[in-house]
Amino acid sequence: MYLITGDSGVFVVDPSVSPVKAESFCDIPGLSEGGCPVKALLLTHGHHDHIKYVNEWIKAYPSAQVFFSGNDKELLSNGFMNCSYMEGTNITYEFDYTNIAGMHGASVYKDDEIDVRVLETPGHTMGSVCYLFGINGEELLFTGDTVFQGSVGRTDMPGGSSKELVNSVRQISKMDPALKIYPGHGPDSTVGDEIKYNPFFEM
Repeated sequence: MYLITGDSGVFVVDPSVSPVKAESFCDIPGLSEGGCPVKALLLTHGHHDHIKYVNEWIKAYPSAQVFFSGNDKELLSNGFMNCSYMEGTNITYEFDYTNIAGMHGASVYKDDEIDVRVLETPGHTMGSVCYLFGINGEELLFTGDTVFQGSVGRTDMPGGSSKELVNSVRQISKMDPALKIYPGHGPDSTVGDEIKYNPFFEM
């Protein structure tokens, strides 16, 4: 999970950590009790390990917008498809969200300091997306499980598609080489480093 903080407020990418744990780890007093200006919950896809605390965040911040692709809607109601079964459970989810399917390239949040755009990058799941943050002239790409440092997300789970993932990786490979990448697992990187060292960028 990532917390992006600044004058515009707080943005949560993939609420996979509880508000209580996030408050303690990040040393942000009041975060778990609705005491911070959380503007949005941005979900990259519908797998359990990325959304497991979404409802706790919604409870703490009922006015925060939730962005999620309806192309992954089927995952929410099926413990096999959202992979919660891998933890020996069968968890389903129900929450209101702004459907960002079909909004490729569009801004989901924008003010004088920040611009958050959605990039549709299917392959790991049907509705996988990345979020491109523009903050005072600097851009950051949160890739979920689409691209990792030196690798990419799995495509052998329900809804995965190697063909679509290759197309999504090609899309990212055409972006600014200096663009910083923050994946859903593992260390951060840049587009340029992935072009050099990630074998999946050669496909």
